[in-house]
Amino acid sequence: MKNQQDAEDIIRRHADMVYRIALSYTRNTADAEDVFQETFLRYVRRRPQFDSEAHEKAWLIRVCVNCAKTCLASPWRRHTPDRR
Repeated sequence: MKNQQDAEDIIRRHADMVYRIALSYTRNTADAEDVFQETFLRYVRRRPQFDSEAHEKAWLIRVCVNCAKTCLASPWRRHTPDRR
């Protein structure tokens, strides 16, 4: 139960930042929501241990950016009309 509470606290603290980064990369809400979800799923699956809150924030930013770049590079996205 403590792990679930820790995950909820981290999501609550960083949700706005992660979503804004995802939206700035993808430029549409549907993809931003997918990136947001994938970012926090990776956190929940891996349960990384952080030295500080700054390390935690930096990890989330990097994972979010990587997920957004993966989303933008997907073949599906290249074959659909621009959704902006």
